[in-house]
Amino acid sequence: SDVLAQIAYVEQQRMDGYDEIVHHAIKRKAKFDKKLLQRAPGEVIFKPGQLVQIYRSDLDYTFKNERKFIPKWSIPHRV
Repeated sequence: SDVLAQIAYVEQQRMDGYDEIVHHAIKRKAKFDKKLLQRAPGEVIFKPGQLVQIYRSDLDYTFKNERKFIPKWSIPHRV
């Protein structure tokens, strides 16, 4: 029973570490986005004829292996 308790403790430590990594990444992204918006504030307006790509932010926090290989950026589209 001591072995099972130790295994459960190690598993909990692993999950806590993973949770901390995810929260740190989210915090780091928020700081980066804030700094980026301070440097280049405002709305981006595209002109006809420009090429744009669409970003799929729903894949940002994907933890399933099969979804990690899906491209987050679309093919270029002309405005």
